[in-house]
Parts: sequence; structure tokens; C-alpha cells
Amino acid sequence: MKTLPSVEVQNKFGSIANIVKGGEPVAVTQYGTPTMMILPFGLATEALREYNARRLTHFMDAMPAANADAPELTSEQISKLVHELRP
Repeated sequence: MKTLPSVEVQNKFGSIANIVKGGEPVAVTQYGTPTMMILPFGLATEALREYNARRLTHFMDAMPAANADAPELTSEQISKLVHELRP
């Protein structure tokens, strides 16, 4: 992985894009601090899918457990409730 300052990425974007399209991620720094990364599309798509799956898992884990005393509803009952509650 290459690490380049943002000014170089701005001035040489075409060349940097070719590096990324070739499969190599590029880290971008501002004032010497890494601030972002440019990834090949396939890798970025995979990373976003993984990130969103982790977020969903974290959200679901934080949900309270179902009330064991609550009655089971059929699909028809749920549909009826939804239609009753709609404005």
C-alpha cells in the first residue's frame, strides 16, 4: 500500500487512480496524519458490506430480548394491526 500526501493525490489524481485500479490501496495523509484511504471498487464494496454487517449485528445484540409472556401473533394479525394503525 502506498501512502501519499493529499496535495500529491490532488495534483496527480490520474496516476493515483491507475494505481488503485491496479488493485493497490492508497492511504492519503494531511499534514503527515493518515486521514483517508482510496480503495479499489471491489475491495471497498466488500469492506462496506462487512462494516454494515457488523453494525447490524451490534444493533441486534443491543435490542432487548422478546417478552416471553407476549402472545404469538399470526401474519394476518400483524397485517390487521398495521392497517389499523396507519393514518
